[in-house]
Amino acid sequence: MKKYVYLLAIVAFFSCKENAPETKTAPSQSVEEVTPQQRDLNETNTTVEVVFEDEKFTEIYNAYLDLKASLVNTDASKAKEAAIAMSAKVGEKYKAENLQEALGALQGSATVKELRIAFENVSAIVENLIADNKIISGAVYKQYCPMAFNGKGAYWLSNSNEVRNPYFGDQMLKCGVVEKEIK
Repeated sequence: MKKYVYLLAIVAFFSCKENAPETKTAPSQSVEEVTPQQRDLNETNTTVEVVFEDEKFTEIYNAYLDLKASLVNTDASKAKEAAIAMSAKVGEKYKAENLQEALGALQGSATVKELRIAFENVSAIVENLIADNKIISGAVYKQYCPMAFNGKGAYWLSNSNEVRNPYFGDQMLKCGVVEKEIK
């Protein structure tokens, strides 16, 4: 009987060891990039297509979602590409909202930590713009992680009620709550 207990303990030890995180850096400072072989961490079962009355704003919102997805996947190069693509869609229309400036900060960021800090500002600006743009179909989910930025907390927007945290990526993928559903 003792042999079975020892065997069970050894199996449990090694099976849990495989799931342990490999890095010891703080989640918001992780600089690992997703490799093409890894799955999309931003994928959910409850994705909703959101359409705004202003077609141009729908494109901007979808570009924002691409940016969020790249941060969920901790992919700095894709985040910068997404910021450039979003900036091109914004053009001059939303200049008064400082969206171009916020996107410029993303493009100039050197680390994932800096990208995530700049993303918080972009999220706040896009949320303000959503208030001025009527949603025809779908819903936007305002989500919140209380642990982001050393306990300060941060918001982001999503097209799913399932949390996929852009501030921590795979380190704390589902950390957060849906604060509000915007229709």
